[in-house]
Amino acid sequence: MFWSRTRIRVRVKLFTGLHREVGLKGYDPEAGIEMDIRKGARIRTVAKRLGLPGGVRVAFFVAGERAGRWHKLRDGDEVACIKPSAGG
Repeated sequence: MFWSRTRIRVRVKLFTGLHREVGLKGYDPEAGIEMDIRKGARIRTVAKRLGLPGGVRVAFFVAGERAGRWHKLRDGDEVACIKPSAGG
């Protein structure tokens, strides 16, 4: 019989103070957060599970490429979450 894995593991790294916005104490930015999610889940699932505020604009990157909330994640992906900022 064919065995199919139904869960995948991704690593999420939060930058620009996002860890404080979701209330993570003792967050290690080098390690990030490992999450087990269902196979076929998208970035929006990860954002919701972390409790990223809906009103805060966040840029997501997977493997160094910009990705939207509807990007489908694969086992071993690393998701970087960054609050865009502007300067002058």
